[in-house]
Amino acid sequence: MASAPQIDLNGNLEAITLRAQGQQNGGQGGIDLARRRFQTGTLQLRGKKKVWVLRWREDVIGSDGAIKRIGHTTVLGTKAELPTEKLARRRADILLARVNRPDYRAGKMIGFEEFSERWKEHSLSQQKPSSQKVAKSHIRFHLVKYFGRMRLDQIGQEDVQQFVSTIGRKLGRHTILNILGTLFSILKTARQWGYVVSEIRQADLAIPSSRPSLPGRFFTAENVIAILEKATDPWRTIFAVAAMTGLRPGEVLGLSTEDLDFEARQIFVRRSAWYSRLLTPKTKHSESMVPMPEPLESMLRAYLLKWRPNPNKLLFVNRRNNPYSENKIVQKRLWPILDELKIPRCGMHAFRHAMASLLLSTGASPKVAQAQLRHADPMTTMRLYVHAVGKDQREAVEKVAGILRPSATKSEAKSNYVN
Repeated sequence: MASAPQIDLNGNLEAITLRAQGQQNGGQGGIDLARRRFQTGTLQLRGKKKVWVLRWREDVIGSDGAIKRIGHTTVLGTKAELPTEKLARRRADILLARVNRPDYRAGKMIGFEEFSERWKEHSLSQQKPSSQKVAKSHIRFHLVKYFGRMRLDQIGQEDVQQFVSTIGRKLGRHTILNILGTLFSILKTARQWGYVVSEIRQADLAIPSSRPSLPGRFFTAENVIAILEKATDPWRTIFAVAAMTGLRPGEVLGLSTEDLDFEARQIFVRRSAWYSRLLTPKTKHSESMVPMPEPLESMLRAYLLKWRPNPNKLLFVNRRNNPYSENKIVQKRLWPILDELKIPRCGMHAFRHAMASLLLSTGASPKVAQAQLRHADPMTTMRLYVHAVGKDQREAVEKVAGILRPSATKSEAKSNYVN
C-alpha cells in the first residue's frame, strides 16, 4: 500500500514522493515526481523611467547535474507601453506560461560564449559557408564582446535593448537587424535544446531608423562597352556574361560548359562559386535559366576555342582548376580598368545593376526584369536594382509634362481669376 504523499508547503516546488509496493515487481519500487506550483511572479513598477519589472523563480540543471532554484528578473515594458497593471499582468502571464505548463521540466544553464561555440559547431555548420562567415563575424565582433560573460538565462529584454543602443551609435539599421538575426537564432536554438532562455521579443525593441544611404553603383551602357574593349580574356568574357545576363558574380564564376545550350541559346544557372568553392545558388528562384543573347553567343563560342578543359568542366578556372574568387577579379582585373577609364571603383555587382536599369529603359516590363534577375519578390528588383538613367529619366519626365501641359487659352483664362 502506497505511503501518503509528502508535500513541502514552504517552497514553490511541491516534492511528491510515492513509494509503491506490489507483488508485480516482487519488491519495493519508487517513483519520484516533481511538479511545480503555479507561479504568478512578483510584478512591480520601478525606476525613474517607470518600467514594469517581473520577478520569478525557476528550476535549472547545473553543470554538475544537480537541480537548483534561481531567480529571474526581466523588464516587461514601460508605463507608457503598458498603462495599467492589468495589461502588464497579461504580458507577465504570457512569459510565465512556459514554467506553468504541466509538462515543464528544469532547464540547463550555460554561458553565452560557451553555447555560441556549440551553436557554431552543430547548427551554423549546416548552413552555406557565406552565411557561416557573416554569423561568425557577428559573434566575434559584437555578440561575444557584449554578452560573453553572461549566462543565457541572464539575458533579458533590457539587456538586448542596451546592446542595440550601443551598436546603434556606429552601425546602420540593416546591419543591426542582421546581428539581431544571429542573436535570436542562437537563443532559439538554445531554447530548443533545453537551456533556460528568457523570452525576448524583437518587436518590443527600439531600433534606430535607417540613415540616408548612397545609391548602389551601376554601369551605364557606355561604361560597359568601354570596359569590354579594355579587358582581355578570360576577364572580357566574364564581364560580358555578367553584363549581358545580369547573373550574380558567383553564378558567373560557377558556370560550366554543360550549362551553355547554344542550340536553344540558353544559359542554365545551377551553382555558384564562393571563395573557390562550388555551392548551390542563393535561393530556389535563382536556380533557373536565362536567355543567351546573340552577341554573347559569339563571344562564348570564340572563348571556347581556347578554353582549357578541367575536371569540373568549369568555364572559368585558375591554375589550380578552382573557380576564380570574385574579390581578386575585382581588385586585380576590374579596378585597374576602371581607374584607367576614370570610372569610380565598384564591384562586379554593378554589371547586374546595369542590366536591370537598361532592361526597363529599353521598354521591358518590371515582370521581365524580375524574371531575368530571378528575384522572388518584384519589389526587390524595383527597389534595389533599377536605376533611372539620366537621359531616359529626363525624356520620360518631358513626355509626362507634355501631356499635362494646359493649352494657352486655358492658361490665359485661368490667370484672369488670379489676384
